[in-house]
This record gives sequence, C-alpha cells and structure tokens, in this order.
Amino acid sequence: LSGLDLIGAPVFADDFVVAGTCTSNLHGMCESLYRPNMNPEELFEVLSQSLLAAVDRDALSGWGAVVHIITPEGVMTRKLRCRQD
Repeated sequence: LSGLDLIGAPVFADDFVVAGTCTSNLHGMCESLYRPNMNPEELFEVLSQSLLAAVDRDALSGWGAVVHIITPEGVMTRKLRCRQD
C-alpha cells in the first residue's frame, strides 16, 4: 500500500495508510481496530468506525466520506455521513 502526505512525500505500509486533516486521530483508531485478513464487511465496519471517531475529534473534518473496498471480486462503495457542523 502507498499514499502521499500533504507535500507529496510517499508513504508505504503493509497494513494501512491514512491521510488528511485528522491523520493522528485516524491513525490511532486504525491501529486499535485493524487486524489482518478481514473480509470486506469487517473491513468496512472497522474503516467506518475509525473514520467517524477520528472526524468527531477534529474541528476541520466532517461531512462524511465515500468508502471504496477493493477486492479481487470487485469494488464495494458506500457513503458515510458524519456530523454536519
């Protein structure tokens, strides 16, 4: 897995990558809830709980997310709604 930080520096990881305004909160939640070899439904639940908890703790984040779970069988896309303030 890989991602880019805010200045374009690459980030590589074996389990997950986080980015955005609430990265420290999101990283902590992902470390707590993620475990290897989850099925797509479990992964969506962990991702949803991590995103919602992290966004609630960050004043600059909010309004939800679009989650894409990519597997060899296809792509599962769902929308999350967060606080609206």
